[in-house]
Amino acid sequence: MQPGTVLDISALGVEVHVRKTAAQTGGKLVEFDVVGEPRGLIAAAHVHTTQTERHEVLEGAMRLTLSRATRVLRAGEAMAVPPGVAHRQRGAGAGPGRVRVQLRPAGRTEAFLERLAELSAAGAYNPLGVTAPPRGRRASA
Repeated sequence: MQPGTVLDISALGVEVHVRKTAAQTGGKLVEFDVVGEPRGLIAAAHVHTTQTERHEVLEGAMRLTLSRATRVLRAGEAMAVPPGVAHRQRGAGAGPGRVRVQLRPAGRTEAFLERLAELSAAGAYNPLGVTAPPRGRRASA
């Protein structure tokens, strides 16, 4: 992955525009812009056990919920989520937004984002933005 790479994750309502890679920063961080209106898997509550995740709203507005506290960030505002804190982020404006995300350390974030794009291209998400369960095999007679 290189700076300038754009990952189409349209099944989850977004594109990811890569700005800084783990290779560039010696693994210290990865930085990308999320453009669109996130839904499904990427808008669900989650925890990064070893990473700090910083969100800076560039356009639109974002609702960031940490544990049970919710804050609406508008263009020019930023907030960091410490490791181990459950959080979720959703759009809060009247249309698509642009949020710069930085994760420290980079970890395997790039591989995760690439996998989300692969699943989106393969049509693996259901209308709710969750991966569909694998189809079962038929028993042979």
